[in-house]
Parts: sequence; C-alpha cells; structure tokens
Amino acid sequence: RGEGAFLRDMDGSRFMEAEHPMADLAPRDVVAKAIMRRMRASGSSHVWLDGRHLGADMWISRFPTILESCRTRGIDPVTDLIPVAPAQHYVSGGVRTDHWGRASIPGLFACGEVACTGVHGANRLASNSLLEGLVFAGRIGEVLAGSEAVVRDPAAGQQGSGLLPHSVRRAMQQTMDEHVGVLRSQASLDLAVSELSPLSAATGARPCTEDWETTNIHALACVLTRHALLREETRGSHWREDFPERDDARWQTRLVTSIDKNGALHTRTEPIGGPE
Repeated sequence: RGEGAFLRDMDGSRFMEAEHPMADLAPRDVVAKAIMRRMRASGSSHVWLDGRHLGADMWISRFPTILESCRTRGIDPVTDLIPVAPAQHYVSGGVRTDHWGRASIPGLFACGEVACTGVHGANRLASNSLLEGLVFAGRIGEVLAGSEAVVRDPAAGQQGSGLLPHSVRRAMQQTMDEHVGVLRSQASLDLAVSELSPLSAATGARPCTEDWETTNIHALACVLTRHALLREETRGSHWREDFPERDDARWQTRLVTSIDKNGALHTRTEPIGGPE
C-alpha cells in the first residue's frame, strides 16, 4: 500500500478515495475501519489489495519475500489481486514506564513494543517504534551504567497451579479477533468478557512455557477488554461504534491496570504526561 497499491472492495471498486484525502495512504486506523466496513457490508472475510500496476520488476526488487509467500499460496501479485484483512499489529499500550524505561517494580525496565512510554499517543505512526526503541534503549543504558547489578532468583515456583492450559489459546484468540478487534461496541465487548471470564478457573496439568504464555495472554486480553469497555469514546485506533466521537472532557486520560498479589486486577486513570 505504501508503494502505491490500491485497496478494492469485492466489486473491484477503489474505496479509500471516499474515506480520506490521502486515499490508500491514509493512516492505518482509518484504513482498518474502512476495510472492516466493506467486509461487514459484503459479508466477506477480506477486501482486495491491487498491486498489478506496479509491475514484475517492482515486486521482484522491492518485495521479494511477499512475492514468494503469495506465490507459494497460489497467488501471483503481478497478475492477481491479494486478499487482505486487518490483523493485530501493534498495541498502543504495554508495561507502564517513566521516560527512562523504569517500570513500577524496582530494577525492572521495559523498552520497545513491550513498553508504554506514552510517546505514540492514541495511534502510532508508521516506523516510530524503531525510533522509540533506539531512544529508550539508550536512556535505559544510561541509568544502568551507573547502577550496581542486582540478581534475584525467580519468584515463581515449578508448580502449575492457576495456569491456563495452552489448548484454550486458539479459542481465546478467536474471541479477541471477533469481539475486541477493529469493530467494538458494548455488546461485542460484553461477549468477550463472558467468554474470557470462565477461563480464569481452568488449570493446566503441568507447568510449561506454553501454559505460562497462555496465562499471560489471558491476563492481557482481560485488561484490554476492560479498558475498551471503560473508554466510552473513539480515539485513535480505539473505535467504539456506540461512541463514535472523541470525548476530551471525559477521556483525555490514560487507563492503567495493576495486578495485586492475589491476581486481582485494579484499574485507575492517569493524567496525560504520566511519570517522568
């Protein structure tokens, strides 16, 4: 898309020209919403990306990996339309840090896509995560260079009590995709809560990496769904169909959730700017 490919609906018509002055080069949140509207209207699982006019030389020189991937699946971008749909790419959130990468736990630092520094606002611009990683990695290095290393043994034991079995991971991902994706509303988010909540009572038979990962994913899914329910407005990449306008009077703030020693989640608001 960034190199000049066009988005087309199932009728073959370009639709981004009517959505934004930049047409197909519009910001990602605008494009994702437009795609989802077309998919819902047509009942399709995708729209089309048309890069046929770019020519074979462009595909070979600029996008050899994408070209090969498409061709192995029976699609030749040089001559064929490519089916596309929105997918989770980047979370405008993460571990809350100050402007030196420090998290709320002493000695814990977070950087890059795992961290929420606040520099992206409600909608990250393309490639800015690379700049964030460079800047905050450097800042963390400055802090650590003057600190004494502290090594602690892991606090978690080897027992698997309270872990979710990794067998529920796919269903959980399906729930998030269908109900907490681009199109959000009170109804869809309530459905997500009803499907995620029962999982907290399940336990894994043995501790393994996959079970720890699944349990972590579940915790993050619950937090994300909770925040999406609370934020009754549309802002950046967060789009509530039942609250389509931005509401600065109520929601020009951040939502922060912490977890206590018993595993309970506690959510609070935090002013824009946050810790320095």
